[in-house]
Amino acid sequence: MIPTATVAPTDPRTTRRLRTYPRVDVTFVRDSSSTAGAIAEVDRAVPYRVRLIIRAGLRHCGLSVLTESAELLATELVTNAFKHGRGDVGIRLYVTASHLLIEVRDGSAERPVSGRATLDAEHGRGLLLVTSIADHWGVSADGTTTWCSLPF
Repeated sequence: MIPTATVAPTDPRTTRRLRTYPRVDVTFVRDSSSTAGAIAEVDRAVPYRVRLIIRAGLRHCGLSVLTESAELLATELVTNAFKHGRGDVGIRLYVTASHLLIEVRDGSAERPVSGRATLDAEHGRGLLLVTSIADHWGVSADGTTTWCSLPF
């Protein structure tokens, strides 16, 4: 089950119903030479494409102020999906009344684990960055989707 974002009114005087606001849902087909642990050259271009999609989507929604953080969060999650996932990689962005939600699907039930990178390591800081920048993050019950959120 892929988690979705819902808007729940917090003011009892508010009469809005619960709604979802899907904005972007893109799937990148994994190259056959990409396997868990090895990313094919063609798949290395996906994080750049994700940045372009996010930039355009946030500009369209009038949320350009979130662009830098959203791009970093999404590219970290997408890169992890290609490194550790098994299937195609999908990204979904939602805008709710107060947050931007970013979901990345990777087809693997293996849950992400924060790395313990040394000071001079070139890899292993992705989830640490997600934890530092996002106000919340988590994994779907089936382990195939990692998500995070940014408040406006």
